[in-house]
Amino acid sequence: MTDRGSSRRRVAAALLGFCALAQAQAQDPWTSSGVQVLDSSAGGEKESKKEQVDRIQTRYREILSAWVAGEVDRAPDDLIELEKGVVADGDPKSRKRLLQSEQAVIHELGATSLEVLVPIAMLHHEAYSRLLTRGVRQAPLAVTHARQMARDLALLYNQQSGSEGSAMVASRVLTSLGGMLLEHAQQLPAAELFYQALELDGRNVPARLALATVYEKSAQAESAIKSLRELLKLDPDHSEARFRLAMNLKRMGETAEAKKTLNALIAANDASWVAPLVYQELARLYAEGEDWADAEKVLRNGLGRYPDHVRLHLELSSVLDRRGSFGEAKTLLQKVVALPAGSGDPERLLYNSVRPETFLEARTILEDNSQSRLSVLAQALGTPAAGGEGGR
Repeated sequence: MTDRGSSRRRVAAALLGFCALAQAQAQDPWTSSGVQVLDSSAGGEKESKKEQVDRIQTRYREILSAWVAGEVDRAPDDLIELEKGVVADGDPKSRKRLLQSEQAVIHELGATSLEVLVPIAMLHHEAYSRLLTRGVRQAPLAVTHARQMARDLALLYNQQSGSEGSAMVASRVLTSLGGMLLEHAQQLPAAELFYQALELDGRNVPARLALATVYEKSAQAESAIKSLRELLKLDPDHSEARFRLAMNLKRMGETAEAKKTLNALIAANDASWVAPLVYQELARLYAEGEDWADAEKVLRNGLGRYPDHVRLHLELSSVLDRRGSFGEAKTLLQKVVALPAGSGDPERLLYNSVRPETFLEARTILEDNSQSRLSVLAQALGTPAAGGEGGR
């Protein structure tokens, strides 16, 4: 027996265990039990189990072939339609049959190389993204299936490869899926994916930042601080992490360290989107301690950098009013009216929202790794790979 033959048998055995990763697919916790679905068999003869399996597998192969051929717009939509059609009757057996049918194709293709799992996972990842964009209630069962396929393929790839590179790729798949959940305000399931991503790759900065943000929004400041300190060991100059650390330290009553952290950001002349917030929050810390002089100094420095910033004008006006400088306080308020449109306070909205760019790095890594393995999947399918773009 050759080493290559032995390796392929091990891969095949591993892929047979794929069913165990996803056999209990539960409906998304954020879907309604009242969602209405259509019977896919209505108006025609019902397929036999074998006919349905054969149809699913044939169509799934066609979709994978389109994916490797560079039909990046069509393939995910075709996959969505296939999976929606199978699970539309709401029968758990239909969902299980879909899973087993796709797994059978993946098992056959993966017997040649585990690397085929990456572009296949990326296809399901893209389908999940599109389903969320269209609205989860339109196809809740298909949404669940798409996410779990992407997740389980990523975990399988890492478990069977065991390399540092596979852990990094799998970690970014989970991070991106978690990011999409977070964008739809599903914090708990998102946090679970971020946990798993960090177990795979502890250097995954976006996952660590996202997890800290979930902690913060859940009023778990202590856990947020721990996560942010770990992040800053990896990236000491990460402006958003430093600012969030200061805010959570403030919530824990650690005002001295919070002030130190914010002052360090100002001294570094930070130019990121958090910079105006740094001036505001540091001034508030001083004001809460009735250190009005330092609060005024900070806000004037902030206006020196951001002369048209509405919130900085309002904050300084308030401080001046407390210090008895009523005339200048009134002048600043009048000046706000004349400020140009769009000079409001967008940073605070950014701070309290999920920014897609947080997960851009993870998705770029996924696209690059999927692209580089398309030729392997194409060879397994017996289909020519696209000469240009594909699998993104």
